[in-house]
Amino acid sequence: KYFMKIIHVINSLDQGGAEMTLIRLINNSSQKHFIITILNSHSLIKKLKKPVEIISLLPLSLKKIKLIKEKIKNYSPDIFQGWMYHGDLIASILGFIYNKKILWNIRHGKISLKHTSKKTIILRLLLSILSHFIPTKIISCSKEGQSVHKNIGYCGHKITVIRNGITQAYEKKDSDLDLSRKKDLVIASIGRDNPQKNRTYFIKIIKELSKEFNVKAIIVGRGATSSKEIKNELSKNQIDLRLYESFENIYKVFQKIDILILTSSYGEGCPNILIESLQSKLLCFSTDVGDAKYILDSKDLLIPNNDPIESKKIISKLIKNPIKMNYLLKKNNTRSLKLFAPELMVKKYENVWRNSMKNIF
Repeated sequence: KYFMKIIHVINSLDQGGAEMTLIRLINNSSQKHFIITILNSHSLIKKLKKPVEIISLLPLSLKKIKLIKEKIKNYSPDIFQGWMYHGDLIASILGFIYNKKILWNIRHGKISLKHTSKKTIILRLLLSILSHFIPTKIISCSKEGQSVHKNIGYCGHKITVIRNGITQAYEKKDSDLDLSRKKDLVIASIGRDNPQKNRTYFIKIIKELSKEFNVKAIIVGRGATSSKEIKNELSKNQIDLRLYESFENIYKVFQKIDILILTSSYGEGCPNILIESLQSKLLCFSTDVGDAKYILDSKDLLIPNNDPIESKKIISKLIKNPIKMNYLLKKNNTRSLKLFAPELMVKKYENVWRNSMKNIF
């Protein structure tokens, strides 16, 4: 049996959705893998369950260039698999130099022109042109990512959707939950501090819910404890809210909370946090961002964009209806374990790699 040799090119191996997806992909794949990161930042390396060669491009030097050339030559890859815009670009350059198959990976949905750097916008525009000539196939983690990129000029027929595979690591024990009887409701927003997460909106929803329930809110994510936006909003709203930097094990947070709310206004593709919540039987609500509607599979769990009063009504209604809430938790738990199984994701990736090597597309 022939084992394909894949070189993955990604920004870093720090905590993030794409990075964790890559790690799960490698851990569950029987093919051979090699990782090139752009930044010399590898905090997730300990999550790899098998030996994988990892090398970073930066800091760049003549010695480093020689080393990378030597390692790639010795490894003799079949495919360069890019991850996100910068990874796609570098994978294209390397694939061109070594005359190997090139595949891209899209992780974003809509972007905000106001909050996205000009460099990223220009890079995306460049990639949309190059997409017609360079990659054999483009993998998107969401339908949203597929349609957004097709609309901005990416080669539509090359884009295929492979949603993230998540390994279930925790499940809430309360088989029949009644949150309406709880003395304190612990509600969280999880994810790095970024304008797309729309934390101002989360705080406004908490303010509304606090009028009816005794709410203890938390925001967990890289940069949250030093966020000016969050602190500014907090000073205007008297609520019980605590800030934490990112937890290495997100399930430790899940054990302490009752509800998760995702308030992102753009940028999400296939939000891992929602899949992880459903697999853990944790009640979660989200704005209609990226593929959230498909993941949650219920209008009762979708909240509007920037309407805290309406969002409070939707959340409150479900808290007060434990029968319906438990039905949704069980249904979504079963569905998410089936649809977002890592084995399914790996099988699809390996099929795409195999077909691209055979020029089937």
